Amino acid sequence: MNLPYPTNGYVIEQNRLKGLRPSGPLIVALNGDPHLDNATVYANPGQAYNWRWVKGLPSVIVLIGAETRFGSILRDIEDCEPGQLDVIDTERELGWMVLFARPKLVTLKWPKWMVRDWLGDGDWHTNLNDYKASQGLVTA
Repeated sequence: MNLPYPTNGYVIEQNRLKGLRPSGPLIVALNGDPHLDNATVYANPGQAYNWRWVKGLPSVIVLIGAETRFGSILRDIEDCEPGQLDVIDTERELGWMVLFARPKLVTLKWPKWMVRDWLGDGDWHTNLNDYKASQGLVTA
């Protein structure tokens, strides 16, 4: 079955075919434009999409609002095997790591400070990633 790409998804897939990938987490916006510097795709939670191109991406973060209903989008993304899948509710400042989306959604809630940092300037995450890189704990 030929499914459509979320807005901007095809461009990211074409770049992945050239050996490129987003430099940070891929954002899947289900509730409008988040105005973040990260690579962002825009999707309607009630529609099925081609997510094969997320395979192997280290991090995919799905942004939602308080009223967002997922449909099958988390299961569909998880089936394509990104390294980590997270959800952030930008309105209520809540976040979760998705442990399993299938057969039943199982999550681990983020601490509030982590969500605020992620939605804010991200200094904590930037400093942590810089430290990990300096210690050889992560690779590009």
